Amino acid sequence: MTDNTVIYDREGSIATLELNRPQSINAVSQSMRDLMFDAVTAYSYDSDALACIIFGRGEKGFCAGADLIEFGKSRSQSESRSARKRRDLWGLLANIKKPLIAAVHGYVIGAGLEITSLCDIRIASEDAQFGMPEVAIGMIPGAGGTQSFPRAIGINHAMRQFLTHRNDRMSAQKALKLGLIHMIVPKEHLFETAKRVAAEITLAGKDALTAVKTAVLEGLSQPLALGIEMEQRLTSRLYVNIDR
Repeated sequence: MTDNTVIYDREGSIATLELNRPQSINAVSQSMRDLMFDAVTAYSYDSDALACIIFGRGEKGFCAGADLIEFGKSRSQSESRSARKRRDLWGLLANIKKPLIAAVHGYVIGAGLEITSLCDIRIASEDAQFGMPEVAIGMIPGAGGTQSFPRAIGINHAMRQFLTHRNDRMSAQKALKLGLIHMIVPKEHLFETAKRVAAEITLAGKDALTAVKTAVLEGLSQPLALGIEMEQRLTSRLYVNIDR
């Protein structure tokens, strides 16, 4: 039977990546992770796709985290880590030079929050609840959460969530106040709003979109002066393309 727990599609210049495991609140299984890797890779190479919306099917939530039942049944943790390293979804999400939009609702927990934090634009419905509970079960966020979450809301708020509020859910209003999400909309308008934002993004040229993400993502790991030099190089290339 075909695994359709991840559905990738494109309409015009807007791609969509749907988590389709609503009976488990879209908890990420190993096969889902691999399918997401394939979908994001397809998006990265599709020259006609200029923005991608990531969302989850079902009423209960965007994603309830990793599938801990499957994780516990894994034959070998070292084997699982090796497979994960070969198909590094989280690294791909963190480094892709094309826009990612998260449209989230309901439960946005663990890996679901990590996926959200790795997106450029984050839109939530009014019922969204965010949480990073891994420490409470003797783990730590393992899909980039210790890096992306502090960058999204600041180290002080992130550390408090990791250590003392790990069993508490962050409301959509709180997430908006801390900068984790950019807007809150009624649930029935969530996908429609994400498509409108994506359409606005795609009005820009592909080269400009790629250049601005490259400048920001690569510049953050460099001293300011080197980051500015890189920005100037990227700007010059855009001018050359415009003049052609």
